[in-house]
Amino acid sequence: MALRALQVFAGSGTMSRLGKYWIFFVIVAVGLALSWGQVGRKAERVLQEDPVVYLVVEPGCAPARTPCAAVARDRALVLGPGADGLLLRQTGFDADGIIRVEVQWLAPDGTLVGERQLDAKNGNWLIRDFAEASGSLRVRVVGNHDVTVADFPN
Repeated sequence: MALRALQVFAGSGTMSRLGKYWIFFVIVAVGLALSWGQVGRKAERVLQEDPVVYLVVEPGCAPARTPCAAVARDRALVLGPGADGLLLRQTGFDADGIIRVEVQWLAPDGTLVGERQLDAKNGNWLIRDFAEASGSLRVRVVGNHDVTVADFPN
């Protein structure tokens, strides 16, 4: 029955070779569209449960030489040279809502070189072993309601 419907749909009593290919590609296209729809719905559900805020680093940022900021609408992270390494400060975050602060060193190609969880001192964080050879430093502030991420260049 279904084959007869496809044959009629293809335009003749016997399905042409071109019609068979056309039906195959239509089925594949519909399958891909449905699967990508599922991926989008899953991503949306994950981001609603665990939202991520990406901060934009100001142009020309060089935290090893001078302090620079990564900002979003309601929060900012400032990274700059300190006495014993790089000093990280925050503004706009609920200080009591910060669960942990993590740093990840990334190579120029984006691969992970190392990572560490930071300890707070007087509301600031000190990054002692800033790798000069790394491509960038990713800072993740994990809070009660969201995760904030900033990628500072080397």
